[in-house]
Amino acid sequence: MSTKEPTDNQTRRRPAGTHPLAYLGCVAALAIAGYLIDDPYIRHVLILCFLWSLVVAGWDMVLGYAGIFNYAQLVFFAAGAYAVGMLTTQAGVPPVAALIMAPVVVAGFGLLVALPCLRLKGEYVALFTFAIHLATPPLILKAKAWGTGGALGLYGIPPIEIAGITFGPRDTLAWYFLTLIVASATIYAVYFIVLRQRMGRAFMALRDSEDFARSLGVSDFRYKLLAFMVSAAVTGLAGALYANYTSVVTPKILGNEFFLLAMVMLAVGGIGKFPGAVAGAFIVTIANELLRSAGNTRLLLLGLVVVLTLLLLPNGIVSLRDRVLRLLPVRRSG
Repeated sequence: MSTKEPTDNQTRRRPAGTHPLAYLGCVAALAIAGYLIDDPYIRHVLILCFLWSLVVAGWDMVLGYAGIFNYAQLVFFAAGAYAVGMLTTQAGVPPVAALIMAPVVVAGFGLLVALPCLRLKGEYVALFTFAIHLATPPLILKAKAWGTGGALGLYGIPPIEIAGITFGPRDTLAWYFLTLIVASATIYAVYFIVLRQRMGRAFMALRDSEDFARSLGVSDFRYKLLAFMVSAAVTGLAGALYANYTSVVTPKILGNEFFLLAMVMLAVGGIGKFPGAVAGAFIVTIANELLRSAGNTRLLLLGLVVVLTLLLLPNGIVSLRDRVLRLLPVRRSG
């Protein structure tokens, strides 16, 4: 079998439309903002933005670029959080070591989810993975004897220590820079390295036409497994950081609210169009905090935002610039 891989011209969309220097400029601006912001609550909201950016970046890779309808992404997030919780509180593993081990464990879990999915197509993958999402909370409750903590979850996850700095739950300044560094480096690796190399081109070729991709020698088995595992590792890292940051993990992280928030982030930002998903994570996280006083009406308002976005900008807010650019020549000719 030929090992020839598709080139950029054989895919319809590029993995990233933003120059790396622009991305690094945004990261530098956020780093400066971290020193200027004195309010711990604002830093906390931005920390959540960084963590959600990791979640949706992993989901965007498998859903937007590999074209796999995986709806078990938050299960990977929970797996990373529980991996850290169980390794530190049950097995006595040092927090930093647990933080490093968690993405590896979740990547292996992603492999187990991916294997049955490779025998399914399209909407059946969505149904299977969503069934995994629904089945996981009851399994966590039943696995209390294995150290999950049951309905109460795991409390008192010890803080990590790096270079003499203890990252306690209330030390938002240290967490701000830790999550900024981890999230920005991981997102850069996803969008500017992985998705621009052979692996990313194979993902997009399989998404656009599996038959055509296979005719070029792209192994759908290999690259779909890789898509699941890399995506799971990225999301598992976010879950591991979240567990360390909050020092607690419960089955509530697989509740409907978290799932809907992640879906809204992708819909608002734009799927498969960097920086759409990441921008969506910032917009929705901040909007969610601003609307928190609205109670249950908050989810209704976020749902309304999704409906309006899908009607006015079907490809997400990231397509707004393209729409404006398309209008400019018309105005000149008029």
